[in-house]
Amino acid sequence: MADNLFIKGAETASRFEVKRQGYTLAFELSTDALECLCFYEPSTLGGTPLTNSELQENLTKYGLKAWIIEEAVTTLLNSAASAKAVSCLLLSRGIPMTPGEDGQIVLDVSDDLEETAAEMKEELAQIVDFRHVQSFLNVDAGDLIATIIPPGTGEPGRTVTGKIIPPQPGTPAKLIIGQNVRLSDDERSVFAEASGRVCFRDNSISVEDIYEIDGDVDFKVGNIFFKGYVEVKGDVLDGFFVKATKGIKIKGNVGVCTIESDGDISFCGMNGQGTGVINCGGSISANFIYDSLIECAGDVKAEVEIRCSQIKCLGVISVNKGGLTGGEYFALAGIECGNLGSVTSLRTRVVAGVHYGDLEELNCLFNELKLLIAGFSEAPKGTIDVKEFAQKRASITVRTQEVRSRVHEDCNPKINVKKMLYEGVNITLGIISDTIAEARKGPVSIIENTIEGGLRYIGMTPLSFKAQAIEQTFIQQHENDLKKMNAARTGDGL
Repeated sequence: MADNLFIKGAETASRFEVKRQGYTLAFELSTDALECLCFYEPSTLGGTPLTNSELQENLTKYGLKAWIIEEAVTTLLNSAASAKAVSCLLLSRGIPMTPGEDGQIVLDVSDDLEETAAEMKEELAQIVDFRHVQSFLNVDAGDLIATIIPPGTGEPGRTVTGKIIPPQPGTPAKLIIGQNVRLSDDERSVFAEASGRVCFRDNSISVEDIYEIDGDVDFKVGNIFFKGYVEVKGDVLDGFFVKATKGIKIKGNVGVCTIESDGDISFCGMNGQGTGVINCGGSISANFIYDSLIECAGDVKAEVEIRCSQIKCLGVISVNKGGLTGGEYFALAGIECGNLGSVTSLRTRVVAGVHYGDLEELNCLFNELKLLIAGFSEAPKGTIDVKEFAQKRASITVRTQEVRSRVHEDCNPKINVKKMLYEGVNITLGIISDTIAEARKGPVSIIENTIEGGLRYIGMTPLSFKAQAIEQTFIQQHENDLKKMNAARTGDGL
């Protein structure tokens, strides 16, 4: 059987030549033995030309009977009869082998995006929001993720001499088993071992809690709601929302969108045009933030500028290089920026050392008390139980006192201005509020002046130096000065 196999490069003869009195006939095989070319040269000295029987005899002699092209035989014999030379005439052609198909990895998880888009096209009679086209390859533990198709064996070929050309088998699919997946015993199936999103890249398959968007969040991607971490390598276009439980990273910019996460959020910049919203359970970092509404449990840090926004956070609001201009800003742990306010006196309000949740709760209690009193005052005499009214009023007072008595460890009623504090900025530190009447150059730290009232301006110190501790040194100094004064007065009296 091995003698009947074609091995490329092992053949010793590729040209066969026959010389007769009336002609010279040659057969030349290609290197892969799939083609046989014929050469015929009639003799100039005369003689009998090539006949069909002689041709067939020589083809049999050299094992070239397979896959003969009859039209070529006719052409050769006609040329011989006419004493014409023939060169490079394709006399026979073998059958090339068919290589096997490469192995494949076929995902068995459907793409929700395509299915949803198809459903939307069928429901033309309904009004649909084409932003709701979320596409995740989500699985649960035990689900079949992918099927591994083995490579094909291919089909053998035949040379012009009838030898078998062994087929080239396909290349097996390369698969790297990643986290939270397992390979079946027969190595044909991949199953999930945990709930999450299927990630298949660089021949590696895994179940992860990270969702990556290669480009923008647009109509192709749709709104995103994912129980994990989301990374967007482009922008988030106007009108879309991105919600993720473990954090969001956006390499581009954010438009008029809603961004929500229990973890940290980072992006290049955001122009919310007054309606863009961020709700963050961690901290926020960006280059710039314009006209946005932000609520954050951690810090809000911008590298260049924050302008005309409303930010409420339980950490620090800081702008490294530029300014904090226009808008309203609440930061429990303090505020630091290059410039505060603007030359044009754009309305800017900053509140430091106040828990915005407590403040909102107090406002609700004040409104509740106001409505209670108004209802009592406007009601006809005798129609309202005075005792019940007093109980409700006392309840509101107790709740108010409870909110006011809360102590927050991160509280730091302090504002740092590195370059310029502009006129017109309204500053609230704890319960002290004041509007800056005259611009002041930095660097400067602003804290509450508990001795004389109002604001105290001192040389800038890091926000890690709490305002309460700094003010306490002034209080102690003041008390020492008072003691010295009293001692001096007592001495004078003696």
